[in-house]
Amino acid sequence: MPTTMCDLAKTLPLLIGRLLDREVNLKRGRFREETMTDIFTGALAAFAGPELIIQYPVESETGGDLDIQFWHVKSDRQLNLRIQAKRLSASLNGSRKINIEHRSYRKLLHKTTCSTDFQFQILTKSPFHWLPLYMFYNHQSVVDNPYFAGDEPMVSGVNLAFATDIAGELKLKLDAAKAKPRSVKHHKRLSHLRKHLFGLEAILCPPGDWEGAGVPTPDAVSASLHDCWTARVDETLQRKHGDDVLRILSEPSELRPDSRRTPNVPDGPSIRIDHTLTRPMVTFISGRTDDDRTPRITDEFESRQR
Repeated sequence: MPTTMCDLAKTLPLLIGRLLDREVNLKRGRFREETMTDIFTGALAAFAGPELIIQYPVESETGGDLDIQFWHVKSDRQLNLRIQAKRLSASLNGSRKINIEHRSYRKLLHKTTCSTDFQFQILTKSPFHWLPLYMFYNHQSVVDNPYFAGDEPMVSGVNLAFATDIAGELKLKLDAAKAKPRSVKHHKRLSHLRKHLFGLEAILCPPGDWEGAGVPTPDAVSASLHDCWTARVDETLQRKHGDDVLRILSEPSELRPDSRRTPNVPDGPSIRIDHTLTRPMVTFISGRTDDDRTPRITDEFESRQR
């Protein structure tokens, strides 16, 4: 069992990657995004207590989506992440084997039955103060394949990406399809999207001062994500003149912590049901205080918070 958030950031991608590989043994069906996200929140549950609160919606079907809040109580600073999960396609499409370079996230252009917008359009229109991210689940056999192994950015069992970067690729794909070119660009492939990926440690094990807490602070996570955003400026890919400047100037304001809205985390158990939620909510609480600003955890962890 992981003992720290940094341990979890290393072991969870391996767990999920190996689990996805085992789906070839299933007689029917496959592991869905919801399954992987349940494993993700279940692993975090091992740390549930005064510094980590998990709130679940009433509905069990959430599409694998997840909200994460990093809240520093003393300064009332927070960073909010809205995450949409997508898994890599299997190695077989029926009886046809898919080449490693063609493995893709097929559901990236998914539309729900109750919306005329694509999911990626809804995600990138997340409410103000929420930074939209993708969480990609990948098979360990893909991670270890020589086609992906060894290069940067590193492909892992769990990768993150800024939703605006992925949305830009998907818009290009849609535009190409409308123009009906001889060959439609394959912008859902891992080989194409890899340049946008970064690791789970960016949010679970960021460098910097955690101020003695067992969970990262919003400022530490913000600085880590800022480095991931600006890393594209220094990459060796060919870029048009001025793209580096545009990249810096287009950094989402939601990437920076603010103190405009206090997270709704009332007193109660560390793992709970919230009827107002539409997706699971994980809140990392640092900068705890001894007054009423800090929620009181009323389960077996209570004795450790005062």
